[in-house]
Amino acid sequence: MKFAFASLCLLISLSALAEKRSITLVNYETDGVKQWLPGTIMAKKGDDVEITLVNNVPSGIHGFQIPAFNVKKDVMKGKREVVTFKADKEGLFEMKCHLHPAHVGGQLLILP
Repeated sequence: MKFAFASLCLLISLSALAEKRSITLVNYETDGVKQWLPGTIMAKKGDDVEITLVNNVPSGIHGFQIPAFNVKKDVMKGKREVVTFKADKEGLFEMKCHLHPAHVGGQLLILP
């Protein structure tokens, strides 16, 4: 009985550490320069991350990629797309448009 109670307490404690992190990024364009904003986003290691991508850029389809987490999505003009992943490693990771390498990239910071 004590073991079952201790196991339940540990499970509750571990699940309290990880959170669902919901973030919205909007594709922005000015003077021909395109970028997903905000350009830097953060989460904690263990979080379930959900990113809603909103493409308001008049020039059409744009990509979003976080190579370190195997995230890759094409977002049509005027549409929303959602990507999800588990933040299972710490560090600073690249975010970019895989369709247009010249676009301004961003960063994902995963904290301990």
